[in-house]
Amino acid sequence: MEVPHAIDAMHVQKNVFESLMATLMETGKSKDGLRSRKDMVQLNVMRELWPVQQDNGKYSLPAASFNLTLEERRAICNFLRGVRVPTGFSANPKKLVSMKDLSLTYCKAHDCHVMLTVFLPIAIRAIKPEFLKMAITRMCYFFSKIS
Repeated sequence: MEVPHAIDAMHVQKNVFESLMATLMETGKSKDGLRSRKDMVQLNVMRELWPVQQDNGKYSLPAASFNLTLEERRAICNFLRGVRVPTGFSANPKKLVSMKDLSLTYCKAHDCHVMLTVFLPIAIRAIKPEFLKMAITRMCYFFSKIS
């Protein structure tokens, strides 16, 4: 049977994990930028996230409820730096976490899979908004079930 499209779950998980962490930590290639905020204005949704135009013509983006505070980012990074894994399970998370800019760097597909399905549901327990915690945990369990 011919299969015209084959979706690799590991690479989907990598893309989802990188996008999620960039949006939460406000680093890297985030999907929450000026263009998406302008789309919200056009669709007339989420008025609290609309970009604010400054006097010089530039825009500023108000903080969203899903962006983590500095303390929450530091707590997640400290948790991931403290995780110890058996040999061959995944890369050492301590080497993937950058405490300088509070972000995750150089994650391969398998590392993202392990982070998304095993460590992220535990790491986000310190996040304040309950809806955010619940949504991320359910997504992590979904990816855990399909893999």
